[in-house]
Amino acid sequence: MAGLSIRGARKNFGETEVLKGVSIDVADGEFTVIVGPSGCGKSTLLRVVAGLEELTGGSIVIGDRDVTALPPSERGIAMVFQSYALYPHLTVRENMAFGLKIAKAAKPEIDDAVRRAAGILNIEALLDRKPAALSGGQRQRVAIGRAIVRRPQIFLFDEPLSNLDADLRVRMRYEFASLHRTLGTTTLYVTHDQVEAMTLADRIIVLRDGRIEQVGSPRELYARPANIFVAQFLGTPRMNILAAVVADGGRAELADGRSIALPPLTAPLAPGTLVSVGIRPEDIRIGDVPGALAFTIGFVERLGGLVTVHLQGGGGSEPIACQLRDDGALREGEKIVALLPPEHLHLFDTEGRALRSGEPE
Repeated sequence: MAGLSIRGARKNFGETEVLKGVSIDVADGEFTVIVGPSGCGKSTLLRVVAGLEELTGGSIVIGDRDVTALPPSERGIAMVFQSYALYPHLTVRENMAFGLKIAKAAKPEIDDAVRRAAGILNIEALLDRKPAALSGGQRQRVAIGRAIVRRPQIFLFDEPLSNLDADLRVRMRYEFASLHRTLGTTTLYVTHDQVEAMTLADRIIVLRDGRIEQVGSPRELYARPANIFVAQFLGTPRMNILAAVVADGGRAELADGRSIALPPLTAPLAPGTLVSVGIRPEDIRIGDVPGALAFTIGFVERLGGLVTVHLQGGGGSEPIACQLRDDGALREGEKIVALLPPEHLHLFDTEGRALRSGEPE
């Protein structure tokens, strides 16, 4: 196994710059997930690491080797695609063995590697079938098995679960996590699904428009987002963002004229400063407590045991979402009071950058 270092990676397609100086370090044995909206450069970044696209600028180092100019076959990587890319005319056994046969490995070595990978993935009974006879989840296991037999230094996964139904994605997430615990291979995993990122990653890299917005553990990014983009990209329902103006006495005035208490900041803000106040839906407290504000329930989304309630303030202000356990009592049009606890507020400046609290979150 080996770590991965990407330095100043740039990639242009004609006049379009897709990667704009991306630098990433993935530690040996780490499971790192790249997330971001469609078109942000996630898959392009994976393909330049794999050697399927040539860098316009920058370098890629795997272990202690600069592989920037090497072809894919010499980089020590194995890539699993969204489409699985299995050969339809070959059996599962032949698909898994294909890479080793091309590398002219000895037959006993190939047989042992296929047997080992099939055992890890619990697909021994499928070895003589062809891809057309397999379910989506089984095809995905075969694609992973084909990668495992090569014993790569680094696994690259490009949205491997996006073609599966919701229930199978949940089960396959568990299998990916279990596989990583078993093999411990350095992994770079691309997805647009924040749930996959939060559940699988040791570290998450948030990418937007070809640049890195933030890197950190799932908990760090969720609890201390660097900016509004990261704050709203991670979390469902997404973080509420309210326009506000700093007032005297550690408070801020919202767009509808009401005021709320702010958390202490490392650098106090002058009254009149424009800020954005963020709060996650699950951190809003329903109930008549000191500092609570009056709202009208505009819309109720019931999701089994949970309910998302959209609360409308005064003066045409934007509604805010609140998520809590569903006891069936809340109804649209009802009046309700809710607190935005200052210890759970996130503050952002006019550029969308986080203003750090003076107390740990």
